[in-house]
Amino acid sequence: MAKLDKTLRDIIQNIPQKFISILTGKKGSKILDNTFPSIKERLADLVLELENGSVFHLELQTQNDKNMPFRMLEYYLLLKQRYPDKTIKQMVLYVGDGKTNMQNYLETDKLKFSYEIRDIKDIECKELLESDSLEDKILAVLCKVEDFETYIFSLIDELLKLSEKQRADYIRKLLIALNYRPKLKVKLKTLMEERKMPLTITEEMAKEDPFYDLGYKQGLKKAIKNLYQKSNMDIEQIADVLDLPLDFVEKVIKETNSEKNKEK
Repeated sequence: MAKLDKTLRDIIQNIPQKFISILTGKKGSKILDNTFPSIKERLADLVLELENGSVFHLELQTQNDKNMPFRMLEYYLLLKQRYPDKTIKQMVLYVGDGKTNMQNYLETDKLKFSYEIRDIKDIECKELLESDSLEDKILAVLCKVEDFETYIFSLIDELLKLSEKQRADYIRKLLIALNYRPKLKVKLKTLMEERKMPLTITEEMAKEDPFYDLGYKQGLKKAIKNLYQKSNMDIEQIADVLDLPLDFVEKVIKETNSEKNKEK
């Protein structure tokens, strides 16, 4: 999940204003230092100064963690030490596909501490979709997307206005974000196959993303099997035509022959 967490961190570091406004009721004004050196360095997901001068600390959580109150308290103390005169607002945003059941407080005989927990699925995506920020629109896929087809075609229209390099970066972010919503990822794959969507998944993206990497390899295997079964080409010729490593082609053909033998 490290790659997924990093991608979402990258998205929110661009301060998607509508998203921040939904979470805090305020606009973000500037990114603050999110590293906390100690015996073990601490790296918060987002530390942001809001328009009213307060400090907003956001942690993204993909799974329930019973130790979350201790982690948030540790961050609070570090933040308060760094910004003693500022109000500190803390929130854990649950982005997982299931339900959250984490505690948002810690109480002992000497201490009473609390923070806010929100589930991103409780946020209506409409406001994010109406934003001018592509970061907001990509985050919308993690909220309540009732009409995924309309959402994805609207997003593609926006992506087609970008340069090829920018478009590839946002497509990569979208694909990684969709790892949190596997059902929607299957829908995207189906739409791409059925509607011939103008969304290019490059080989580089495929290698980064397990879902599309699997589909890419399956497509190659199918091409190899078709050539092997329907042409007079030998292994070397198939590898040359498809520009593939010889050992990969040999492996696929061995699997094909093995499957045939089992059927007999």
